[in-house]
Amino acid sequence: MFYLPVEFPEESTFIQSGMDKYKHSMACRLNFSGDFSGHFVLVIPKNLLVDMTENFMGESRDSLEKEHLLGTLTETLNMICGNTLSRVDSKVPFELNIPKVIDESEIPKSELFTIVETTPSMMAIHVSLD
Repeated sequence: MFYLPVEFPEESTFIQSGMDKYKHSMACRLNFSGDFSGHFVLVIPKNLLVDMTENFMGESRDSLEKEHLLGTLTETLNMICGNTLSRVDSKVPFELNIPKVIDESEIPKSELFTIVETTPSMMAIHVSLD
């Protein structure tokens, strides 16, 4: 498991938050359905993702490969989505799709994101309901 101190400032668009300035970010999307449906998008700068993967796997950064980073990225979104939806009073259990890695062009940059500030960097989470 990884542990990083975090702060949650106000929501802003991806661009307003400055997240677009990180040149090497990785992103994924997870669709869900139930009483209502939608999706989550998670964007993490690569330098922060390397730190998270190192902590999560207990491996040195020298031994990490791209697959390890993608695994941490998608598992983080899976945990965020599952934890969030488990707190919703729903008549029908939510079904979560498999998290999918997305290209930077698929990030909804004009939509609102919750920006999570950590000690070394920040990450962005977007939730959209259909």
